[in-house]
Amino acid sequence: MPLDKIKQLIQDSENILVVSHIDSDGDSLGSAIALQLALSAIGKQVFVPAPTRFPQRYSFLHRYTNGWGNVPQKPDIIIAVDCSSEERIDWGDFLSTNGIPLINIDHHDGNHNFGDVNWLDPNAAAAGEMIYELLREIPAPIDENAASALYVAIMTDTGRFSFGNTTSKTLAIAAALVEIGADPKYLTTETYFNFSEEYFRNIGIALFNSRSYNNGRILFLTLDRATTQNFLTSPKDSEGIIDFAMAVRNVDVAVLFKEMSRNNIRISMRSRRGIDIDNVAKYFGGGGHPNAAGCSIEGTLATAQEGVLKQIRKLMGIL
Repeated sequence: MPLDKIKQLIQDSENILVVSHIDSDGDSLGSAIALQLALSAIGKQVFVPAPTRFPQRYSFLHRYTNGWGNVPQKPDIIIAVDCSSEERIDWGDFLSTNGIPLINIDHHDGNHNFGDVNWLDPNAAAAGEMIYELLREIPAPIDENAASALYVAIMTDTGRFSFGNTTSKTLAIAAALVEIGADPKYLTTETYFNFSEEYFRNIGIALFNSRSYNNGRILFLTLDRATTQNFLTSPKDSEGIIDFAMAVRNVDVAVLFKEMSRNNIRISMRSRRGIDIDNVAKYFGGGGHPNAAGCSIEGTLATAQEGVLKQIRKLMGIL
Protein backbone atom coordinates (compact mmCIF):
# COMPACT_ATOMS: atom_id res chain seq x y z
CA MET A 1 0.00 0.00 0.00
CA PRO A 2 1.48 3.39 -1.00
CA LEU A 3 0.15 4.98 2.19
CA ASP A 4 2.11 2.54 4.32
CA LYS A 5 5.30 3.22 2.34
CA ILE A 6 4.83 6.96 2.67
CA LYS A 7 4.22 6.67 6.38
CA GLN A 8 7.43 4.65 6.81
CA LEU A 9 9.52 7.06 4.72
CA ILE A 10 8.29 9.99 6.79
CA GLN A 11 9.00 8.19 10.05
CA ASP A 12 12.56 7.37 8.88
CA SER A 13 13.31 10.93 7.70
CA GLU A 14 14.48 14.00 9.58
CA ASN A 15 14.60 16.65 6.84
CA ILE A 16 11.57 16.74 4.52
CA LEU A 17 10.98 18.96 1.50
CA VAL A 18 7.35 19.60 0.48
CA VAL A 19 6.66 21.05 -2.96
CA SER A 20 3.45 22.09 -4.73
CA HIS A 21 2.76 22.92 -8.37
CA ILE A 22 3.50 25.96 -10.49
CA ASP A 23 0.73 28.56 -10.62
CA SER A 24 -0.20 27.57 -7.08
CA ASP A 25 -3.84 27.26 -6.08
CA GLY A 26 -5.65 26.77 -2.79
CA ASP A 27 -5.34 22.99 -2.84
CA SER A 28 -1.60 22.85 -3.53
CA LEU A 29 -0.76 25.63 -1.06
CA GLY A 30 -3.13 24.46 1.68
CA SER A 31 -1.93 20.86 1.42
CA ALA A 32 1.75 21.83 1.53
CA ILE A 33 1.28 24.16 4.50
CA ALA A 34 -0.73 21.58 6.45
CA LEU A 35 1.98 18.97 5.87
CA GLN A 36 4.64 21.40 7.04
CA LEU A 37 2.77 22.25 10.25
CA ALA A 38 1.70 18.74 11.19
CA LEU A 39 5.01 17.02 10.45
CA SER A 40 6.92 19.77 12.27
CA ALA A 41 4.76 19.04 15.30
CA ILE A 42 6.15 15.48 15.45
CA GLY A 43 9.74 16.67 15.34
CA LYS A 44 10.49 16.72 11.62
CA GLN A 45 12.34 19.55 9.90
CA VAL A 46 9.96 20.44 7.06
CA PHE A 47 10.80 22.93 4.33
CA VAL A 48 8.50 24.44 1.69
CA PRO A 49 10.14 26.54 -1.05
CA ALA A 50 8.37 29.84 -1.60
CA PRO A 51 6.19 29.53 -4.73
CA THR A 52 7.68 31.26 -7.76
CA ARG A 53 4.51 33.32 -8.12
CA PHE A 54 2.45 33.45 -4.93
CA PRO A 55 -1.16 34.21 -5.91
CA GLN A 56 -2.56 37.36 -4.30
CA ARG A 57 -5.83 35.59 -3.58
CA TYR A 58 -4.11 33.30 -1.07
CA SER A 59 -1.81 35.84 0.56
CA PHE A 60 -3.64 35.30 3.87
CA LEU A 61 -2.19 31.76 3.97
CA HIS A 62 1.22 33.26 4.80
CA ARG A 63 0.10 33.49 8.44
CA TYR A 64 -0.26 29.72 8.71
CA THR A 65 3.12 28.63 7.37
CA ASN A 66 6.24 28.07 9.49
CA GLY A 67 8.17 30.06 6.90
CA TRP A 68 9.27 29.62 3.31
CA GLY A 69 12.64 28.59 1.92
CA ASN A 70 15.77 27.78 3.95
CA VAL A 71 15.86 24.45 2.16
CA PRO A 72 18.71 22.08 3.14
CA GLN A 73 21.11 21.05 0.38
CA LYS A 74 19.88 17.45 0.43
CA PRO A 75 16.67 16.60 2.31
CA ASP A 76 15.96 12.98 3.16
CA ILE A 77 12.74 12.85 1.12
CA ILE A 78 10.67 15.09 -1.14
CA ILE A 79 6.87 15.11 -1.06
CA ALA A 80 5.10 16.56 -4.11
CA VAL A 81 1.43 17.40 -3.54
CA ASP A 82 -1.24 18.04 -6.18
CA CYS A 83 1.22 17.76 -9.11
CA SER A 84 0.02 15.81 -12.14
CA SER A 85 3.52 15.54 -13.61
CA GLU A 86 7.10 16.28 -12.60
CA GLU A 87 7.12 19.21 -15.04
CA ARG A 88 4.35 20.83 -12.98
CA ILE A 89 6.39 20.97 -9.76
CA ASP A 90 7.36 24.42 -8.49
CA TRP A 91 10.83 23.87 -7.06
CA GLY A 92 11.25 27.47 -5.95
CA ASP A 93 14.81 27.99 -4.73
CA PHE A 94 15.58 24.26 -4.48
CA LEU A 95 18.08 23.20 -7.13
CA SER A 96 18.87 19.47 -7.10
CA THR A 97 16.76 16.33 -6.65
CA ASN A 98 19.45 13.79 -7.48
CA GLY A 99 19.14 10.59 -5.45
CA ILE A 100 16.42 11.90 -3.14
CA PRO A 101 13.31 9.66 -2.82
CA LEU A 102 10.30 11.45 -4.31
CA ILE A 103 6.78 10.85 -2.98
CA ASN A 104 3.95 11.75 -5.35
CA ILE A 105 0.57 12.47 -3.69
CA ASP A 106 -2.09 13.55 -6.18
CA HIS A 107 -5.74 13.27 -7.16
CA HIS A 108 -5.50 14.12 -10.87
CA ASP A 109 -6.66 11.45 -13.30
CA GLY A 110 -3.81 10.68 -15.69
CA ASN A 111 -0.99 11.47 -13.23
CA HIS A 112 2.34 10.42 -14.75
CA ASN A 113 3.44 8.27 -11.78
CA PHE A 114 6.67 10.25 -11.62
CA GLY A 115 7.50 9.47 -7.99
CA ASP A 116 9.48 6.68 -6.38
CA VAL A 117 6.30 6.15 -4.38
CA ASN A 118 3.00 7.16 -5.97
CA TRP A 119 -0.25 7.57 -4.05
CA LEU A 120 -2.92 8.54 -6.54
CA ASP A 121 -6.63 8.82 -5.81
CA PRO A 122 -8.71 10.36 -8.64
CA ASN A 123 -11.80 9.89 -6.45
CA ALA A 124 -10.48 12.36 -3.87
CA ALA A 125 -12.05 15.79 -4.26
CA ALA A 126 -8.74 17.48 -3.42
CA ALA A 127 -5.19 16.66 -2.47
CA GLY A 128 -6.20 18.16 0.89
CA GLU A 129 -8.47 15.16 1.49
CA MET A 130 -5.51 12.83 0.98
CA ILE A 131 -3.23 14.88 3.23
CA TYR A 132 -5.88 14.77 5.98
CA GLU A 133 -6.00 10.98 5.65
CA LEU A 134 -2.20 10.74 5.71
CA LEU A 135 -1.86 12.89 8.82
CA ARG A 136 -4.47 10.80 10.63
CA GLU A 137 -2.63 7.63 9.61
CA ILE A 138 0.86 8.70 10.76
CA PRO A 139 -0.53 10.07 13.19
CA ALA A 140 0.45 13.73 13.24
CA PRO A 141 -1.54 16.44 15.04
CA ILE A 142 -3.74 18.77 13.02
CA ASP A 143 -3.96 22.06 14.90
CA GLU A 144 -6.17 25.03 14.09
CA ASN A 145 -3.73 26.46 11.55
CA ALA A 146 -3.26 23.14 9.72
CA ALA A 147 -7.03 22.60 9.78
CA SER A 148 -7.53 26.04 8.23
CA ALA A 149 -5.01 25.32 5.46
CA LEU A 150 -6.68 21.98 4.67
CA TYR A 151 -10.13 23.55 4.70
CA VAL A 152 -8.96 26.07 2.07
CA ALA A 153 -7.47 23.20 0.03
CA ILE A 154 -10.73 21.27 -0.03
CA MET A 155 -13.05 24.27 -0.29
CA THR A 156 -11.31 25.69 -3.36
CA ASP A 157 -11.01 22.42 -5.28
CA THR A 158 -14.71 21.72 -4.76
CA GLY A 159 -15.87 25.21 -5.69
CA ARG A 160 -17.12 25.89 -2.17
CA PHE A 161 -18.48 22.33 -2.03
CA SER A 162 -20.59 22.82 -5.16
CA PHE A 163 -18.69 20.75 -7.77
CA GLY A 164 -19.57 17.18 -8.64
CA ASN A 165 -16.44 15.91 -6.87
CA THR A 166 -17.96 16.81 -3.48
CA THR A 167 -18.84 13.61 -1.60
CA SER A 168 -20.07 12.69 1.86
CA LYS A 169 -16.42 11.98 2.72
CA THR A 170 -15.48 15.49 1.59
CA LEU A 171 -18.11 17.05 3.82
CA ALA A 172 -17.20 14.81 6.77
CA ILE A 173 -13.55 15.88 6.54
CA ALA A 174 -14.57 19.54 6.25
CA ALA A 175 -16.76 19.15 9.32
CA ALA A 176 -13.86 17.58 11.23
CA LEU A 177 -11.63 20.52 10.28
CA VAL A 178 -14.26 22.97 11.52
CA GLU A 179 -14.40 21.06 14.80
CA ILE A 180 -10.64 21.54 15.12
CA GLY A 181 -10.91 25.28 14.56
CA ALA A 182 -11.16 26.13 10.84
CA ASP A 183 -13.51 29.10 10.47
CA PRO A 184 -15.65 28.69 7.30
CA LYS A 185 -16.87 32.29 7.26
CA TYR A 186 -13.40 33.80 7.63
CA LEU A 187 -11.72 31.44 5.16
CA THR A 188 -14.47 31.83 2.56
CA THR A 189 -14.39 35.62 2.87
CA GLU A 190 -10.60 35.80 2.56
CA THR A 191 -10.58 33.49 -0.45
CA TYR A 192 -13.60 34.62 -2.44
CA PHE A 193 -14.67 38.06 -1.25
CA ASN A 194 -11.43 39.94 -0.86
CA PHE A 195 -10.76 41.07 -4.43
CA SER A 196 -7.84 43.26 -5.35
CA GLU A 197 -8.78 46.19 -7.59
CA GLU A 198 -6.72 44.59 -10.36
CA TYR A 199 -8.68 41.35 -10.08
CA PHE A 200 -11.95 43.27 -10.14
CA ARG A 201 -10.92 44.99 -13.38
CA ASN A 202 -9.92 41.63 -14.87
CA ILE A 203 -13.42 40.32 -14.22
CA GLY A 204 -14.79 43.20 -16.29
CA ILE A 205 -12.29 42.64 -19.11
CA ALA A 206 -12.99 38.90 -19.29
CA LEU A 207 -16.76 39.37 -19.29
CA PHE A 208 -16.63 42.19 -21.85
CA ASN A 209 -14.59 39.90 -24.13
CA SER A 210 -17.05 37.01 -23.77
CA ARG A 211 -18.14 35.13 -26.89
CA SER A 212 -20.71 32.34 -27.02
CA TYR A 213 -21.04 29.53 -29.55
CA ASN A 214 -23.53 26.84 -30.47
CA ASN A 215 -26.60 28.42 -28.97
CA GLY A 216 -24.79 29.39 -25.78
CA ARG A 217 -23.53 25.90 -24.92
CA ILE A 218 -19.90 27.05 -25.26
CA LEU A 219 -18.72 30.32 -23.68
CA PHE A 220 -15.26 31.86 -24.05
CA LEU A 221 -13.85 34.57 -21.77
CA THR A 222 -10.62 36.35 -22.69
CA LEU A 223 -7.94 38.38 -20.95
CA ASP A 224 -5.95 39.81 -23.86
CA ARG A 225 -2.66 41.65 -23.36
CA ALA A 226 -3.72 44.90 -25.03
CA THR A 227 -6.73 45.42 -22.79
CA THR A 228 -5.09 44.27 -19.55
CA GLN A 229 -2.16 46.60 -20.22
CA ASN A 230 -4.53 49.50 -20.92
CA PHE A 231 -6.28 48.88 -17.59
CA LEU A 232 -2.97 48.34 -15.74
CA THR A 233 -3.72 44.74 -14.83
CA SER A 234 -2.11 41.34 -15.43
CA PRO A 235 -3.70 38.11 -16.69
CA LYS A 236 -1.97 36.33 -13.80
CA ASP A 237 -4.54 37.62 -11.30
CA SER A 238 -7.46 35.62 -12.66
CA GLU A 239 -8.13 32.48 -10.65
CA GLY A 240 -11.85 31.87 -10.32
CA ILE A 241 -12.94 34.20 -13.14
CA ILE A 242 -13.86 31.15 -15.23
CA ASP A 243 -16.55 30.32 -12.67
CA PHE A 244 -18.55 33.38 -13.73
CA ALA A 245 -19.05 31.74 -17.11
CA MET A 246 -20.36 28.54 -15.52
CA ALA A 247 -23.05 30.59 -13.79
CA VAL A 248 -24.66 31.35 -17.17
CA ARG A 249 -27.76 29.31 -18.00
CA ASN A 250 -27.31 26.63 -20.71
CA VAL A 251 -23.49 26.81 -20.71
CA ASP A 252 -21.97 23.32 -20.90
CA VAL A 253 -18.33 24.31 -21.48
CA ALA A 254 -16.56 27.51 -20.43
CA VAL A 255 -13.02 28.53 -21.29
CA LEU A 256 -10.86 31.40 -20.05
CA PHE A 257 -8.02 32.43 -22.37
CA LYS A 258 -5.16 34.39 -20.79
CA GLU A 259 -2.69 35.98 -23.20
CA MET A 260 0.49 35.87 -21.11
CA SER A 261 2.68 37.01 -24.00
CA ARG A 262 2.24 37.43 -27.73
CA ASN A 263 2.58 33.68 -28.36
CA ASN A 264 1.79 32.10 -25.02
CA ILE A 265 -1.84 31.46 -24.10
CA ARG A 266 -2.83 29.88 -20.80
CA ILE A 267 -6.22 28.25 -20.76
CA SER A 268 -8.63 27.24 -17.98
CA MET A 269 -11.62 25.04 -18.82
CA ARG A 270 -14.79 24.04 -16.98
CA SER A 271 -17.63 21.73 -18.01
CA ARG A 272 -20.73 19.96 -16.77
CA ARG A 273 -23.46 17.52 -17.85
CA GLY A 274 -21.01 14.68 -18.38
CA ILE A 275 -18.64 16.49 -20.75
CA ASP A 276 -15.06 15.39 -19.94
CA ILE A 277 -13.15 18.59 -20.70
CA ASP A 278 -9.91 16.96 -19.53
CA ASN A 279 -9.74 15.30 -22.97
CA VAL A 280 -9.43 18.70 -24.64
CA ALA A 281 -6.75 19.83 -22.18
CA LYS A 282 -4.76 16.64 -22.81
CA TYR A 283 -4.95 17.19 -26.56
CA PHE A 284 -2.99 20.41 -26.03
CA GLY A 285 -0.53 18.87 -23.54
CA GLY A 286 -2.35 19.84 -20.36
CA GLY A 287 -4.65 17.98 -18.01
CA GLY A 288 -6.75 18.12 -14.89
CA HIS A 289 -10.12 16.65 -14.02
CA PRO A 290 -13.22 15.72 -16.07
CA ASN A 291 -14.94 19.02 -15.25
CA ALA A 292 -11.94 21.29 -14.58
CA ALA A 293 -8.74 21.28 -16.60
CA GLY A 294 -6.15 23.53 -18.18
CA CYS A 295 -3.31 23.79 -20.65
CA SER A 296 -0.98 26.22 -22.41
CA ILE A 297 -0.76 26.82 -26.14
CA GLU A 298 2.18 28.34 -27.96
CA GLY A 299 0.67 30.56 -30.64
CA THR A 300 -1.51 33.57 -31.13
CA LEU A 301 -4.70 34.16 -29.19
CA ALA A 302 -6.81 33.73 -32.32
CA THR A 303 -5.12 30.44 -33.19
CA ALA A 304 -5.58 29.12 -29.66
CA GLN A 305 -9.27 30.02 -29.60
CA GLU A 306 -9.88 28.47 -33.00
CA GLY A 307 -8.08 25.26 -32.03
CA VAL A 308 -9.80 24.90 -28.66
CA LEU A 309 -13.24 25.57 -30.14
CA LYS A 310 -12.65 22.89 -32.77
CA GLN A 311 -11.68 20.29 -30.16
CA ILE A 312 -14.60 21.16 -27.88
CA ARG A 313 -17.06 20.82 -30.75
CA LYS A 314 -15.50 17.50 -31.67
CA LEU A 315 -15.80 16.31 -28.06
CA MET A 316 -19.45 17.38 -27.92
CA GLY A 317 -20.29 15.83 -31.26
CA ILE A 318 -21.01 19.20 -32.87
CA LEU A 319 -20.09 19.39 -36.55
